[in-house]
Amino acid sequence: MGAVFGISSVGPGPSAEAFYPRGMAGSSGPPPPNLRTLSLSDENDGLAAEVAETVRRKYRPALTVMSGESVGTRVTVQGNLFIGRDPKAELVLPDPGVSWRHAMLEDRGGAWVVVDLDSTNGVAINGRKEPAAELRHGDKLKFGTTLVRFEVQDETDEAYSEFVAQLIHIDDLTGLYLRRRFDAELGQLLTTAAVGRTSVGLLAMDLDGVKGINDQHGHLFGAYTISEAGKLVGEVIAGRGIACRFGGDEFIAALPKHDMAAARDVAEEIRARISSHVFEREGVVLKPGMSVGVSSFPALPSKPDATELFRYADEALYLAKRTGKNRVCVATELPK
Repeated sequence: MGAVFGISSVGPGPSAEAFYPRGMAGSSGPPPPNLRTLSLSDENDGLAAEVAETVRRKYRPALTVMSGESVGTRVTVQGNLFIGRDPKAELVLPDPGVSWRHAMLEDRGGAWVVVDLDSTNGVAINGRKEPAAELRHGDKLKFGTTLVRFEVQDETDEAYSEFVAQLIHIDDLTGLYLRRRFDAELGQLLTTAAVGRTSVGLLAMDLDGVKGINDQHGHLFGAYTISEAGKLVGEVIAGRGIACRFGGDEFIAALPKHDMAAARDVAEEIRARISSHVFEREGVVLKPGMSVGVSSFPALPSKPDATELFRYADEALYLAKRTGKNRVCVATELPK
């Protein structure tokens, strides 16, 4: 017959000892200690749990928001998870049809179960309302008017989902949030501040001099300036709040637990970083500035209204532009 599966059938083949450790080939005795199979008996519960956890880590459950203000938001499930409008919930859904604590996703060892927490509008799983239901990969859950998909992913799927989420939420020029993601999170910050009686500062920022850079050196130099400035804004804001590229050469930042004075200090820090940074491309040194307007809830405005909060910051920004540029103005400086 010749060769079968690459092993020659002609002549004596290699001995079993060539393939197996000494003491195993053709032996009925016990294998060496380092090759013995480990028993997952009661006395090895710790190892059994470790094996089970390794398998669970390979396939990670996640919830992905498919509609509404938080579309694209993805939360990896680790242990029990609350869903609702409560800013402390692991998955916050800013939907008026969603209850404060609407539902909980329970880790029951070998299964994941969604439980309705006596919400006003209930939980629908694949179109059918249930008080509790065990979930399968691909199940679609409806909370209020918001659709959420339950997924079980391996590391490759998870990496792909994170990449898609980044495309949806992150501005590739600056690394800051896009406006839609920022707006959703600002609403949550204001709700948290109103409930906890704390403050939220807002900075409206506009780069000075970008039009002149574009006109003199070209739009690639302008884009470079915007990119560098956005990264500097991100560095200053990191750990304090969130920021987004509002459009063109404009940025917005939200600062939880920052009153007007504290928000102004951060604005001055950003302005100083822009002024001191060396913007240089292809040997050309560029000198942009940064004008900033500051508002803060509950000073101005007194109600947790994102539109009003932005309006005050925007008016303060234009005051800074009118009175010399590359400076910070706060909403309390606006003419009555």
